[in-house]
Amino acid sequence: MNITMLDSFVKTLTGPCAVREGDSVLACCSGGVDSMVLLDLLVHAAGPMRLRLGVVHVDHGIRGESSHADARFVEDCCRELGIACHVRRLSLGPVTPNLEETARQMRYEAVRACMADHGYGFAATGHTMDDQAETVIYRFIRGSGVRGLGGMDLRNRWNLIRPLLGFSREQVEAYSAERGVAFVEDATNRDVKLARNLIRHELVPAMKKINPSVTGSVCRLAGIARSEGKLVEDLAEALQKAACEHDWGIVRMYRLRDIVDAPRPVVQRMVIRVLSDMLGEPRGIDASQVDGIMEVIGSDKHAHTVKRRIRAQRDGGSITFCRAGRGPFYELSVDSPGSWMIEPLGKPAFIRAHDCGFQGLKLRSLLPGDRIGNERAVRILAESCVARALRPFWPVLVSGGRVVSLPGVRDAWPEAGLRTEFPSHG
Repeated sequence: MNITMLDSFVKTLTGPCAVREGDSVLACCSGGVDSMVLLDLLVHAAGPMRLRLGVVHVDHGIRGESSHADARFVEDCCRELGIACHVRRLSLGPVTPNLEETARQMRYEAVRACMADHGYGFAATGHTMDDQAETVIYRFIRGSGVRGLGGMDLRNRWNLIRPLLGFSREQVEAYSAERGVAFVEDATNRDVKLARNLIRHELVPAMKKINPSVTGSVCRLAGIARSEGKLVEDLAEALQKAACEHDWGIVRMYRLRDIVDAPRPVVQRMVIRVLSDMLGEPRGIDASQVDGIMEVIGSDKHAHTVKRRIRAQRDGGSITFCRAGRGPFYELSVDSPGSWMIEPLGKPAFIRAHDCGFQGLKLRSLLPGDRIGNERAVRILAESCVARALRPFWPVLVSGGRVVSLPGVRDAWPEAGLRTEFPSHG
C-alpha cells in the first residue's frame, strides 16, 4: 500500500480540511478513478479517526442505462465495504441549456440535501491538482478576475472538502493500479464538445509542449490568487461594514463617500460580495455586471440592473442595491398581536391593538397608490425622512384592502387602539 500517499491524505484531511476524530464524511462517488481512490483512502483513514462514512452517487439522467450501471457499480462497492450508499437521481438531458453548469449546480444541491437528510458534517470530492488547473484555465478563458483564478478551495463554507487537491491525476491513477481499486470509465469524459474535456484533452497537452510542468504552475498561480484575493476580500468586508447605512436583506444602502475613497479593487470586490449574497450566487458575478455598478458609483450613470433581479442606483449620497421589479415584495397574514418577522427584510414589525379582531390583516410592502385617509403613504414616509430607496420596501398594515398603519410612522385605527413599531435603522 502507498503509505506515503495515505499519510499525506490524512494530513490534508485533518489540517486544512478540518476533519476531526469522530466526524461524519459523505464521499461523493461517480464511480470514476478519482472518486473511488478517494473512497479507498477515506476507508483507511476512517478506522484510526473513528469516522462515520457514507457515499452519495448522483445520477444526472443524461446517459441512460450506462448512468444506471454506474450507480449500481457504486452501490455494489459500498455493499462490500458495509458503507451506506445514497443515490440521488436528477432529470437532466443532453438538450438541457448550459448542461455542464446546470449539472454542476444540481449535483451540489443534491449533495447538500443528502448531508442535511442524513446528518453528515462534511462532503468530500475527488478533485485533483489536474482538476484545479483545468478549472483555473477554464475561468481564465471565460474572463474571470482574481477571485475566480483562485480556483477551488480545500474546504468551502458549507464543509465541502477536496482532500485530493494536492495530488496529481497521475498519482491517483498509480495508487489505483497499485491497490487494485476498481472504477468505471464515463465515455462522456472524452467528448471534446464539452469545454472542460476540450481543455483536458487538447489545450493542456498543447500547453505542456511549452511547459511540461504547466499543471503545477497553474496551481501555484491559483494559490497566489487565493492569498491576494483573501487580502482584498478582508478589505472589502471591512468597507462594506463601514459604509453600510441600512441592510434590509432585499434592500441595502451604502454611503458613497466611504466607497469612492477606497481602492478600486476593494470596491469591486465589495460589489461582488453584495450582489453574490443578494442573488444567492456565491461563485461571483460577471465582470460586465460589476463594471455597470462601478459606473453608477462613479456617476457615469444613475442606475444599473443585474440579471433583471437586483437594481443598483444612486440615491443622494448613497448607493442602493434592491430587488428589482414591481411590488409587493412580500406579504404575510397577521392573525394576532405581537412581533411579526418580515423575512425578506430580516426585521420584525410589532403590532399592538385592543380590539381589531385580527381577521384579514396583512403586512406587505408599500405600493405606489397606498393612502392612509386622504394622504399618500409615500408622502408620509418622505416627510418622516425615510430615504427614497427604502420607501417601496416599507411595511404597511392592511385591513380589508385599507391601509391602517405605516408601522413606526403612522397609525390610523384609533378605535382599535392600534399601535405599531418598526425598527428601521441599520
